[in-house]
Amino acid sequence: MTYLEEWGLTPEDDAFHPRDDNPWFTETWWNAWMVPERKMLGYFYPVFRPNLGVQAGGVILFDDTAELEWDIPVFDYGWHEPIPAGLDLRDATLENTMTIKVLEPARHYEIGYTGRDLQLDLHLEGVVRPMVTAGTPPFNKGHIDQICRITGEMVLKGETIPVDCFAMRDRSWGLRQDGKQPTVGYNYATADPENAFLAVSMSRATNVWNVTTGFLIRDGVWSHVSTGTRHVERDEQGRPLVVSIDATDDLGRRFEARGEAVNHQVFKTYPSMLCWNALIKWTFDGAEGWGEDQDCWLPRRWRDFREATAGGQ
Repeated sequence: MTYLEEWGLTPEDDAFHPRDDNPWFTETWWNAWMVPERKMLGYFYPVFRPNLGVQAGGVILFDDTAELEWDIPVFDYGWHEPIPAGLDLRDATLENTMTIKVLEPARHYEIGYTGRDLQLDLHLEGVVRPMVTAGTPPFNKGHIDQICRITGEMVLKGETIPVDCFAMRDRSWGLRQDGKQPTVGYNYATADPENAFLAVSMSRATNVWNVTTGFLIRDGVWSHVSTGTRHVERDEQGRPLVVSIDATDDLGRRFEARGEAVNHQVFKTYPSMLCWNALIKWTFDGAEGWGEDQDCWLPRRWRDFREATAGGQ
């Protein structure tokens, strides 16, 4: 059995997926990267609606100096750009200069970008088995989550900054209709390729988050996670400060993780999706590692939550 068969993937999963004619069909390609010593977290995130012929998304980079899109170091995020004719995501150059090249399916990639304030030249190596999901909330469509080692460099306003980190690669395809955003927490951390976790949670009540999917890698053994809780301590503005995960995997292994935010950024990824994002320093299984917290809301639910909690926990 090949590694792709073991993972439930094919080489075609790096390309555009088969689709019906629904205008809301959406395909995404998301990578994070980080420079923890500089409290920097970046996103490479093109979004495609092929039935409409348009792409959106772009590249952002933030640190601990600002949280609004017009103040953070880099925010190049566009809408309604044309999808280049005949685009193949396995060797793609987009209208906004973002590039994607698949070197080995589901395992090795190169991504690039050339903007006014930032240039990227990054190599991605998938170092863990990806989680492949379809039909598990909030991933009711095709979804891939894989921790990668990311190396290379970025040039930020003339300064060359080396990149060597572990961060997530995330792919999705299926219907993504504006106005139907669930309340989701997305948390992951990596101590090393043998010890890492992902916990995806949903909330249907004020500040109660139930883990619905994820994975735990402990001493090199990968297992799915489907039960647990997420708890968030917030400041007076509602920004996540400390995030705690208590979850159990399908092998019966329990893990507890505690993470402290070192920066914040508020991101309207889609018109109906508001995310408080943060670079997080995590402690789990007696180890330390870096990762993220993504605290995602429908904007009106966020307003209701803030009115109900009024800065409380």
